[in-house]
Amino acid sequence: MRWRYGVGGVLLIVLGLSSVPAQTLPLLTEAEYRALVNEISGDIAYEHIRYFTLFHRPRGGTEGLMRVAEYTAQKAREYGLEDVKVITQPYPLEAWSVRRAELWMIEPEWRRLADFLQTHVHLADNSRSADVQAELVDVGAGLEEKDYAGKDVRGKIVLAYGPLDRVMEEAVWKRGAAGIVYYPDPSATEYPLNSINFPDQIRWVRIPLRSPDGKEGTFAFSLSLRQGLILRRQLAQGPVKVHARIEAEVRPEEKWQVMVEGFLRGTDISDQDIVLTAHLQEEKFSANDDASGCAGLLEIARALTKLIREGRLQRPRRNLRFWWVTEISSERQYFADHPDEPRRMLVNINLDMIGANQGQDLLRVQNVTRVPFSRSHFLTDVAERIVEFVVATNTSHLAQFQAGTPLPYPRPILAHLGTRHRYNAQMIPFHNNTDHMTFNEAPIGVPGITFTNWPDNYIHTTDDDLWNIDRTQLQRNAFAAAAIAYFIASLDPERGRLLATEVYARARERLAFDERLALELILHERDKTFAFGRARNQILQAGWRERAALASILRPVPEVRGLVERLTAMLAEREAQALAELERSYLAITGESRVPTLSLSPKERELAQRVPMLAAGPAEFLERRNRVRPVEGLHPLMAFEVLNFIDGSRSVLDIYNAVDAEARRAGAHYYGTVTLERVQQYVEHLIEAGLVRWKQGGTP
Repeated sequence: MRWRYGVGGVLLIVLGLSSVPAQTLPLLTEAEYRALVNEISGDIAYEHIRYFTLFHRPRGGTEGLMRVAEYTAQKAREYGLEDVKVITQPYPLEAWSVRRAELWMIEPEWRRLADFLQTHVHLADNSRSADVQAELVDVGAGLEEKDYAGKDVRGKIVLAYGPLDRVMEEAVWKRGAAGIVYYPDPSATEYPLNSINFPDQIRWVRIPLRSPDGKEGTFAFSLSLRQGLILRRQLAQGPVKVHARIEAEVRPEEKWQVMVEGFLRGTDISDQDIVLTAHLQEEKFSANDDASGCAGLLEIARALTKLIREGRLQRPRRNLRFWWVTEISSERQYFADHPDEPRRMLVNINLDMIGANQGQDLLRVQNVTRVPFSRSHFLTDVAERIVEFVVATNTSHLAQFQAGTPLPYPRPILAHLGTRHRYNAQMIPFHNNTDHMTFNEAPIGVPGITFTNWPDNYIHTTDDDLWNIDRTQLQRNAFAAAAIAYFIASLDPERGRLLATEVYARARERLAFDERLALELILHERDKTFAFGRARNQILQAGWRERAALASILRPVPEVRGLVERLTAMLAEREAQALAELERSYLAITGESRVPTLSLSPKERELAQRVPMLAAGPAEFLERRNRVRPVEGLHPLMAFEVLNFIDGSRSVLDIYNAVDAEARRAGAHYYGTVTLERVQQYVEHLIEAGLVRWKQGGTP
């Protein structure tokens, strides 16, 4: 194909892309697509999950965590990754291990209630050694004075369903109870983890090692809802005595976590790494969260190195850096220890819960996040194109059958031993709660996305076991992540032109959505002047967002600057046109003769002059992050974005405008609502924590 740089030529390219059938994937050649689809195997990845589920592997110096880290490093070396190493890092909590833990009813009958050998999560993490025979006392939730009214729990073991840290405070530290037997709240109807619908689940729980004033914790056993209710009924009929025996060890001298690193080296660019992440630590079994992600990364590493070695794929230009980590805390510690490393990274792709058998729960969805607006980047568009392709080619429709399309799906990705379920996946606005957040967050600033199944009724329970894994979904997600990573790692001028037109075409679609939001604001808001101002802001912020995504192409592919500049100019023209159309629409909707004259309030004028800037690096953020006080009513993800938008050039008013537009685009149900006062307050809290300061000349 010949590439022309005139505006007309650009339009021809874009129109040509939009006519490509959904059953082709222009970001890869057909040979690259076939190589990845044929080599990546959910069945092979599943075998790694078998090993992971053998170990209880919570944070903080546990034997099980090190065992899976060493296994991962061994497999990474076998598969051909380079410079593989196990990195032991400091961690604030002491190491904890268990040799034995049993809970028996001894009166009125002898019956086993819980055993660590049966399932490790029967014992709450951080439980201390004990050998106690004591009466069991039902204290309900165990959270309030009324739960203990008329009950002497000193030296006894309480049966409770409240949050364990609070039950430990009320029952053990305040009233002298010996320990706790926990079961899920029988009235809980929340999703996920609805107690009533899953009466035999045993939840993974933990207790504090000690209280804020230094009191030692004791122990807690975790039972299923069914077990808890049976014990409650039995206690209502008469006394019950139990025997708790635990052999556990807390090692204050050992405070560590672990991560594994390996590289698939590129041919010529060493400072634009594509970082793929998954986390090693969790409970036993934790097959989906996140043994599936760790196994998926191993399978991507195996498949890519094999295909490159056999000559079926060209070696990419950039490094693929594989990280198996202790979730979130490993990356933060790594960046604190190596503050210059983010400059060597281009994007992050995180795999967290990628093997869910969607037939086990019809509400399950494989969500793939877009980057937050503060990190607007072409990564979103690459991911969206590939995920849409896998969904379209692994979903069956009546019209496909009538067109003679092969069954069951147009271009199926199916594991030999997996299901034949459709690929129920979607792109969604950004969320945190897993490893990609550590790349997106200030002061790191590397755009990241995550593949994360949600909602999930099995997470952090005994139900997250091997039967919960579908090799087919594991294979599809591994393919999608590998395709995203390989395309970006292989970016050259030819692929860069393809990428630029892809980003531009999707930018036009997104701008149209923001224009619709702007019109709805004018239609539904009573205060039309406020509505018009917010509507204009929605379009202005959308224009900035899309220009930033286009500009992000120039770091990996500066050779396409001419094309990117022309497309950017076309976006600017569309933005100006949208603003003009907004004015005409305002007049049509309201019947007024002129649009409102917008002016800043005294508060807005003040905050337009106040410019915050970062005052700390990764090490200081690691130390002080938890000192930042939240702001009531400000969604945590929007607080996250307030910090991310602080760059030394945006005023508090600018930051509010950016975050308000982001929240409006996702909807109040997703990100809540943003106010200028809440943004100002959160910036002040960041300053109070020593992470941000006012820029000289940007103070009142």
